[in-house]
Amino acid sequence: MRLITLTSVDNHKQCVTFGAGLLFNETTESYKWLLESFLKAHKKQPKLVLTDQDPSMKAAISEVFTDSRHRLCMWHIMKKLPTKVLLIYESILRSFFLFHLF
Repeated sequence: MRLITLTSVDNHKQCVTFGAGLLFNETTESYKWLLESFLKAHKKQPKLVLTDQDPSMKAAISEVFTDSRHRLCMWHIMKKLPTKVLLIYESILRSFFLFHLF
C-alpha cells in the first residue's frame, strides 16, 4: 500500500498539500485512476510533476498528464547515488581483477 500526496507551492513559497490517495497496489492502472481523479477535481494539469523513479507512475503520468513536465526528485536521486556509485566501482574492480588474473 502506498500513500500518494499531491503537493504544490503557493504564492508565499509554502508547500501546500491539496490532495492525497491511498493506493492498494503500485500499478500503472492505479496511478492512472489517481491522476484522472485529480484532473476531474481540478480541471487542469499541473505544469510540473516531481516523482521518485517508479516506472508505473512514470507511465501513468505520460498517459494522463500529456501537457505536464515530469522530472525526478533530486532528493531521491541523491539518496540512491552512493549505492549506485559503489555498485559501479565494485563492477569495475571485479572486471579488472578477472581480466588481469586469468
